[in-house]
Amino acid sequence: MTTLRLDHVSLTVSDIDRSLAFYHGLLKIPVLGRGEEGGAAAILGLKSVHFQYADLDLGSGQILELLRFVRPKKPARPHTRGAKNGHFGLRVDDLELTLSRLRRSGFSPRTDPVVLDQPRWWRGATSVYVTDPDGATVELVERHR
Repeated sequence: MTTLRLDHVSLTVSDIDRSLAFYHGLLKIPVLGRGEEGGAAAILGLKSVHFQYADLDLGSGQILELLRFVRPKKPARPHTRGAKNGHFGLRVDDLELTLSRLRRSGFSPRTDPVVLDQPRWWRGATSVYVTDPDGATVELVERHR
């Protein structure tokens, strides 16, 4: 039987430094490395590609990959607040402290944090949505022990 688990999440961004200021500076996700790449065209199904990247350590071998395409240009996803656009969740140790850092930098949560009670594996978790600099929806989750 094959075991599957999340390896990485990749986001196309419009500015690597601005995204690092959000994910590393504010959310405190450690940076594994950053650079530029021009040899990944085959996996993307392109004849040529050039992009900047930053890989951040989500723990347990999981990575948040930020990509800024230089050639061909690929815009970051436009900001849309609808629930149907999807999101990804990041677990935080102290939601109030994290939200305080975000607010001081101009990033407001969409609502007040909500304590979840259903389904049972979410019971007691506190959750809130924020929007990153390129409009991606990030759910911040604090799980109470």
